[in-house]
Amino acid sequence: MIAPCPYCGYDWPASANEACATCAGRPPAGLLGRRGGWGELQDGLAALVEGARLLVTTRGTKRWLLPPALGTFAAFAALSVWLYRTVMQWLERGRELALERLGELDGWQRALVEWLVDHALSLAAAKASALLLATSLTLLVSLWAFSLLYELLAGPFLDEVHGVLERRWFGVDPRAARERPAGLSGAQCALGTLACVGVLAVGVTVGLWLARPGSLLCGALAGLLACAAILCYWPSLRRWLLWRARVELRTVLASVQATALSGLLLVFALPVLLVPLVGHPLFALAAGFTTALSLLDIPMSRRRWSIGTRWRFLSRHPLALVAFGSTAALGYLLPVLGPLVVVPCASAGGLWLLLRIDKSTLRRAP
Repeated sequence: MIAPCPYCGYDWPASANEACATCAGRPPAGLLGRRGGWGELQDGLAALVEGARLLVTTRGTKRWLLPPALGTFAAFAALSVWLYRTVMQWLERGRELALERLGELDGWQRALVEWLVDHALSLAAAKASALLLATSLTLLVSLWAFSLLYELLAGPFLDEVHGVLERRWFGVDPRAARERPAGLSGAQCALGTLACVGVLAVGVTVGLWLARPGSLLCGALAGLLACAAILCYWPSLRRWLLWRARVELRTVLASVQATALSGLLLVFALPVLLVPLVGHPLFALAAGFTTALSLLDIPMSRRRWSIGTRWRFLSRHPLALVAFGSTAALGYLLPVLGPLVVVPCASAGGLWLLLRIDKSTLRRAP
């Protein structure tokens, strides 16, 4: 069972006679938090801004934010291309049907159909309409799914951002020092991951572009074979990816538990919406609490906190976490740009807030 250090939150066994191996038993400079409900509330309100400040002032963090953003835009660009080609196929099929039934028409109806089928202006208008429809559908989907896809892709890269921030405070990335395979730098990890993702994305995009039966599957298989070739000739990358996969699987399992707990809390909070005047504000507080639970997932997963430890931490500091989750949730209201800015800032701010809050009570048995 993890016994979190009161300052850094990493495992510091209760039987250890020496100081914490990560932080030496004292908080890093500038991370001694305010005690008491009001002080923690102030920290929760300031966490998002502090996260943005950390990203701006810490070298080596900004480059990790570019790959998930490019990957998300590339996914929606591929969706737009697929939609455009699908609509164009529909138009071509409609043109073929019109030509087949041309003999059944006469008079002005026949002349109109012939003009629409053969005239360059009508063909250009049809293509422009198809492009507009594909773009509109892509934008509509992105309003609902952009933040979900971006958060999914950004997770591993934000984890690296946390490693950079913790090196700034502790002199070393504690999780990497304890678990990460040696022989591969952070830049090489990013390059290898982008190479694997890139060849897979090219294969899928080509399959979507060809838009023929089985082309998507063939493109995906070609991308996977290219990824396998890269990993065969780069064994250190293969070892790192296997370790990364284990870490992500562990994180996903904890995240699923946290998501289930968040959903359960929101379900139980639904009846408060029926309370006049204060119902919606109370539900917003509950939503802010559950948002904080998801935003703190990366730093808690890095420390291998169980769902029980996470719950005890959240339940002992509700004011700070509700304030943090509520301010971050407001940023999500702005489509596309909101997640691009808020997700990394909230992730870094969540780490800052977790380190600021005293965790000595978590060392006791639940």
